[in-house]
Amino acid sequence: MLTDKSTIEVIERSRKQVSILFSDIEHSTRHWGRRGDIDARILLDRHNRLLFPVIRKYHGRIIKTLGDSIMAAFTHADDALQAAIAIQQMLSQERERDPFFSLRSRIGIHTGKGLIELDDIFGDVVNVAAKVESSAEANEILITQSCQARLKKHYALQPHNSLKLAGKIKDISLFSCDWSTHPTLTGAIRAHSIIPLLTRHKLEILSYVAASLFTLFFLYQYYFRFLMSDYGINFNSLILSTYLPSDYPTVLILQTLAMVIFSLYLLRIHFISRHLLKLLNGCFAASLIILSFAAINHYFEFPFKKRWYDPLYESQQLFVQVLKNNTQVNKEPDRKSELLHLAPRGEIYIYQGSKTIDNLRWDRVSYSDTQSGWLPRRILPAFGVAEEQLTRTHKFYFRYYDLYGLILAIMAFIWGYTDYKIRPS
Repeated sequence: MLTDKSTIEVIERSRKQVSILFSDIEHSTRHWGRRGDIDARILLDRHNRLLFPVIRKYHGRIIKTLGDSIMAAFTHADDALQAAIAIQQMLSQERERDPFFSLRSRIGIHTGKGLIELDDIFGDVVNVAAKVESSAEANEILITQSCQARLKKHYALQPHNSLKLAGKIKDISLFSCDWSTHPTLTGAIRAHSIIPLLTRHKLEILSYVAASLFTLFFLYQYYFRFLMSDYGINFNSLILSTYLPSDYPTVLILQTLAMVIFSLYLLRIHFISRHLLKLLNGCFAASLIILSFAAINHYFEFPFKKRWYDPLYESQQLFVQVLKNNTQVNKEPDRKSELLHLAPRGEIYIYQGSKTIDNLRWDRVSYSDTQSGWLPRRILPAFGVAEEQLTRTHKFYFRYYDLYGLILAIMAFIWGYTDYKIRPS
């Protein structure tokens, strides 16, 4: 035997009881021939968007779609049968609302042991469920005796013709469910609220999330951290950073973790909420506007300065920004004093005061919650050494063009959310 013992044990552990539901459109070839490829494809996509929320409502997992057929798995037989009843009721309601919607489905359910893997299910339970579905007529639900025996609620079931399968010694007893007499199960289900996902959709969603997270980091770096410092808010207590307000390593770690978790989530799901997609699309549109608007204001200077560059908000405190990599942060205003830190270019500290010693200005900054440090303003000129600026002191300003960018971003978000086009899956 080529398969080792450990592999056999893994396969045996994956074998669990499951109820498999197959749904298939009756005479689908006729629809494609009569309506043409485009109309028939739109009709099929509409059919799927009706059925997917039903399957999710009753705790089912969509395993795969095979053309016009859907395979779903349920832990409990009652959930599978209730989903089947709700599917037929949903399709019936749609046919009543729209005379051009003429799709009718047949459904088969079987309960048994299956080999359950991450994205698929294998075994005799799948094969039998597919054969049960192919034995059904349009608008009919057929279940096997194995499924019927595990039902805990009462349903309108009637004995049906037995199913004879090749390789099976005994015929399989079938039951038909009269779903039309059952109380409606579609009341709390919102049609089209769940959208199936393909690989290209997942990549698109990841790009939306990545762009949104990058924009959040940009906003934090250039806006939020200055506003937060004015109100004494920071992320220092969470992890890693000890500077005020430059705790961006913490923000980067949190955003990276969020991206990893969301990516793992996308790998495991096969459908997603329509509102979540619209929200992500709105965030993506707003991100493009924010980044584009910031780039325009960075590289171009406009002549209408009065209501463009004038400040609307001025920070309550000063900030010291490092202009050169590895600038020393000393314990005292002296180059020979204890070195606390080598600050990278772009690091920003809260200003606490200054001293001038031997024509060199030192700025006192908040190095941690309990400790202060001193930063030299520049390198003094000497023989063979040019004068070089090391830091600059400034306030944070929220200007008119920041307000205009915010308004445009809000408009872009609303447009992206409301104008999202759902493509066929």
